[in-house]
Amino acid sequence: MSKALDKIKKIATSEELSWLDEAKERQLNKVWRKRSFQIAARILIEIRKQKRINRMTQKMLAEKMGVAPQYINKVVKGQENLTLETIAKFEEVLGITLINIPEPQLNSEMEFTDSISSNNIAQQQKDYQSYFHKVIYSKPEEESSLPFEDNLMIETD
Repeated sequence: MSKALDKIKKIATSEELSWLDEAKERQLNKVWRKRSFQIAARILIEIRKQKRINRMTQKMLAEKMGVAPQYINKVVKGQENLTLETIAKFEEVLGITLINIPEPQLNSEMEFTDSISSNNIAQQQKDYQSYFHKVIYSKPEEESSLPFEDNLMIETD
């Protein structure tokens, strides 16, 4: 009887630790997951745009990049921590710019200033989430546009 009780305790303890570990992991990876989601939304939008022109699919994109279709699926779900090399491959194959690195600006005191504010990033995240939801649940024939495209850090060519 004690063996069964030990097994139950072990299962209950490991589930609790697993949940707690997952919560800690999500918190630690919060920053890159936000950027990954933005990039995923931009890639998915571009695939949908190109589908009308040259019938681009996630499978075709995977073939052109030399990766598995499952990898592309993880990327467009925002579940993959992308390397700069992978981002560059996406940019090359899709003909877009995913990351625009602004030139540092000097202020009058000769210190570098950052042109990106946290409020701007938070607003972009909300805009992307809204648009991403629209893209997923819209029909492919509908014309898609980004009303906030002028304010994006992630710019198209």
